[in-house]
Amino acid sequence: MISNCKQELLKELLLYSLALVKIYHYLLLLFVFSCKSPIEKNALNTRKYGSLSIAVNSDFNPDRTRIQYYESDSGEYLAILNKSLSRIEIFNLETKVSEHNIPLAKDGPNRVGVTNGFQIVSLDCLLLATIPPKIKIIDFKGIIKKSIPVNDQDNKVNFLSSNNEIPLLMGTNSIFGAQPFFEDFFEMSKNDIAQYTPIYIINLSDNSPAEWLQISHPSDIWENGKKTEKFSWTERYDTIIVAPHTDHRLWLISKDKGNLLGYKDGKSMSVNNFHIINQLSSGDKGIIENIASDRYEIMLYDSYRDVFYRFFFVGIDWESYNLSPRDLFANRPKTGVLVLDKNLNIIGEHLFENHAIENWNYFVGRKGLYVSTNNPNREDFDENFLRYDIIRFEGLEYED
Repeated sequence: MISNCKQELLKELLLYSLALVKIYHYLLLLFVFSCKSPIEKNALNTRKYGSLSIAVNSDFNPDRTRIQYYESDSGEYLAILNKSLSRIEIFNLETKVSEHNIPLAKDGPNRVGVTNGFQIVSLDCLLLATIPPKIKIIDFKGIIKKSIPVNDQDNKVNFLSSNNEIPLLMGTNSIFGAQPFFEDFFEMSKNDIAQYTPIYIINLSDNSPAEWLQISHPSDIWENGKKTEKFSWTERYDTIIVAPHTDHRLWLISKDKGNLLGYKDGKSMSVNNFHIINQLSSGDKGIIENIASDRYEIMLYDSYRDVFYRFFFVGIDWESYNLSPRDLFANRPKTGVLVLDKNLNIIGEHLFENHAIENWNYFVGRKGLYVSTNNPNREDFDENFLRYDIIRFEGLEYED
């Protein structure tokens, strides 16, 4: 009887000890996880699916501020402006050669003037942003079909663009464009920025002038000091998504109604310190302050996966790098990307290695997200190639 009691007692002690071990392991895991930074918790795993390398001739000088991927029945293509020959080269991504070029005439009846980006809208039609401010519609032979001035006395338009940051967008028989820059930045007040209207629409069905949408920056955007007014944008169906460089909030705009639908928080855990610009800086002071700060960059929509990519820069101490502040400003070393679902809910984010990718030079393709690895600050930089890695993210669905 006593022997049985001892056995039962030993059994109880053993079970108790096992329970304590399980609790210890659970608490240890909880402690380890809780020690991770918010950035680590939000980190999104990536893998390199493949790469793209296109050899270019010595007379090819690419304008990397505007590149555009598009598909047709004959394949996948990449359009880039060749500044040396004043023409848009169309590269076939399978053969890796330029199969067509669109001339941008400098004189004659189809003279386009100074160009500042383009948007291919069909297989024989593209929009050109030009200076003085006009949108020119041309075909793939470079023939001008229409020229549309963009003027507004209140906005003092002196700059038009259709680059990777703010490409021209198409609506139902209309064009949407952005002119986010202020003429008198240092003279403007908090009230001024809340009244400034940076987005215009052009109705293609008539010859009416550009109409400026009554949409402005949030009234509290300069509550803690002046910040750059620049933004990027993209689109999904009827909605334009505006992504300011120095604000976490995304604007949602209806193309059909031309009004602001609301805001959506799109904060990266890595972006916390925006550059405050209270006065004009001399020398490299402003550059050093800029690269020490965080900011958002280009925003892209991935129609194949139905997600968004919001790129960002993380602030650095320039003295930690063996480069000048100007070199670091031209190609920020710490670049990341925030991935959001179709409803702009955050999926996660990824921070690239220092100098791993070239700023501004990214595009979405059927195979994944293409990021240029031809950063001038990398040791393997080669101006004779266009070079991209194809990135895929954990949790997203791909065709193969």
